Amino acid sequence: MGEKQLRIKKFICFYIFLPVLLDLVIEGLNRKSVFSAFAYMLDKPFLFIFNVLIIMLTLSVAMYFRREIFVVALISIVWLLFGIVNYVILHFRVTPFSAVDFTLISSAISVSGHYLTAFNVVMIFFAIAIMVISIICLFKKTPCFQKNATKRAYMLSTMVVLILVSGIIIMHKSSTSVQALAENYTNISEAYENYGFVYCFANSIIDTGIKKPEDYSEESMAGIRKSVKDNESDEPDVKPDIVMIQLESFFDICDVKKVSFSRDPLPNFHKLQKEYSNGQLTVPTVGAGTVNTEFEILTGMSQHDFGVSEYPYKTVLKSKTSESICNDLAKLGYSSHAVHNNTATFYGRNKVFSNLGFDTFTSVEYMNNITLNPNGWAKDDVMVKEILKTLDIAKEPDFTFGITVQSHGKYNDVKTDAADPIKVYNAPEGKEDSYTYYVNEINEVDQMIGRLVNELSKRKRPTILVLYGDHLPSLDLTDDDLNDGSLYETQYVIWNNYGLKVKDQDLKAYQLYSEVLDQVGIHEGMITRYHQQTDHKSKKYKEGLRSLEYDLLYGENYIYDQEIPFEASDLKMGTKPLNLKDVQRTKDGIVVCGENFTPYCKVWFDGKELDSEWIDENHILLKDTPERSDKEYDKDKAYEPDRVPNTFVVEVQNGDSVKLSYSNILRWKNTSLNK
Repeated sequence: MGEKQLRIKKFICFYIFLPVLLDLVIEGLNRKSVFSAFAYMLDKPFLFIFNVLIIMLTLSVAMYFRREIFVVALISIVWLLFGIVNYVILHFRVTPFSAVDFTLISSAISVSGHYLTAFNVVMIFFAIAIMVISIICLFKKTPCFQKNATKRAYMLSTMVVLILVSGIIIMHKSSTSVQALAENYTNISEAYENYGFVYCFANSIIDTGIKKPEDYSEESMAGIRKSVKDNESDEPDVKPDIVMIQLESFFDICDVKKVSFSRDPLPNFHKLQKEYSNGQLTVPTVGAGTVNTEFEILTGMSQHDFGVSEYPYKTVLKSKTSESICNDLAKLGYSSHAVHNNTATFYGRNKVFSNLGFDTFTSVEYMNNITLNPNGWAKDDVMVKEILKTLDIAKEPDFTFGITVQSHGKYNDVKTDAADPIKVYNAPEGKEDSYTYYVNEINEVDQMIGRLVNELSKRKRPTILVLYGDHLPSLDLTDDDLNDGSLYETQYVIWNNYGLKVKDQDLKAYQLYSEVLDQVGIHEGMITRYHQQTDHKSKKYKEGLRSLEYDLLYGENYIYDQEIPFEASDLKMGTKPLNLKDVQRTKDGIVVCGENFTPYCKVWFDGKELDSEWIDENHILLKDTPERSDKEYDKDKAYEPDRVPNTFVVEVQNGDSVKLSYSNILRWKNTSLNK
């Protein structure tokens, strides 16, 4: 066989047959069935070819390298890894793997202990080690071709790449089936099923942010501003405290067809639904993606106007301030607080909440008396005390945003610890234990709701409590399994203690806060007034909202006369600050005394962390003995609090040793140790 024939055979194997095989394997993993992958290829050949062309284009990069076979193999391994990761992710959540998940690696690692056993972790590291060794061996074994006509070979490679790029562009422009892939999915899982993993994943890489509207201009924004009545001066007669609670994976489980229970799992929530304003809430995600619902709730913006599967918390809001309910209420004298019984750094909330205008953020690192559920998540009973603390600490009206975590997945292979567990009847085969665990978790969440309502009812101040679910749980539900609504609908209820009129209606998550403020009589903020005054059924409603979102986050701020009206807040961690008072010698040893200590507190002395044990909110026992140094404290020199010589400081750190806040510093000579 001649050299030319060998090249042709190599080209066919590497750049035609291999991409087809790779896409079949990837789609088989995406659909959890090899037969479904072949069915997809036969039912939608044009879309299948389009996905194959994308793989071909990535493999064609190898033609520029002398170790062509190795590069082809390496890129193929990457695609296979993406398919495997997608397969694994689909077992833990409903939404598939996309490019944005790379920005969530730290968050994923922090919660991996709730999903993976020690054996799973060991096997993952073992598999990674085997893969790395295999790649190294492959690199050494694959031939390094001597290309005599290098210039000619590069020209040929470039021609192939250009042909592939042209083919992809032509197919995308000419095929209605390819064009049918919307810029923003209403259901990302269905999009991956319909258009293929490779196409959707590639689209998620390049599609970020909000695309500039075609008619975006200073004049168009002036038109929106003119259409919205400016009634900022109309302050409400009553400024109630407003509490919004985002309930993790919470929805009315009684809406699932055929499934029944030994008793009502949500008696308090159902009672509130009968007596107060409520309805279905359309959320942007299912099974996971809590912060995208959270983003819509707090900003009044639609997450679907952003890139494919994008998390604004991990992109634009990391560095950009935004209009939000916090910033709008601040103009009326409100202070804003966030309470979350999970780690502060999850989804970067400890940074993002500043850009959203929160004054304080009480995460699990600032809570005591935490109990864990069988899945290792903090139980929600602690939320009642912490929410009430935010309402009692300030004289001005308060907005408190609570985020629960107890009913977070996983649900399989976990047994409930309920003293009197609710029994589940007619659960889907193989899901009996998952349903039992989930139902008893949300029953405990419902008990927390009952206690919170009872405590708020005792308050003399007018108060509003808004409860809603962030998304449905990962229980392999489908629309057909539900009596009412869809996979993208949870429920909300608006309780109050001062006689607001009952108003039942279905809402989008990004409409909820403006509706609540409208019922109160608050009309502060452009997005707030836009939702309140624009017909939600009008075609121009969503177009105008998208223009507002682009203008505020990516545009020229024409809506506010090209000024940025929002500044990042000086976010304080914890409702009450750490207060270091003294360090004493006792019969038990050296004890650090102060206020608001938690198990996440660490004691530093002279730049060194001391081994310590948390006793209670006022005491920490030192296991190390601090040794005074000869260094002098220079008042004219700037120091990090934990680096000032001969001083004690208490820091709050999360589980990954990220410093969240610190106390006042206490010099050695001002402690009881000096006496």
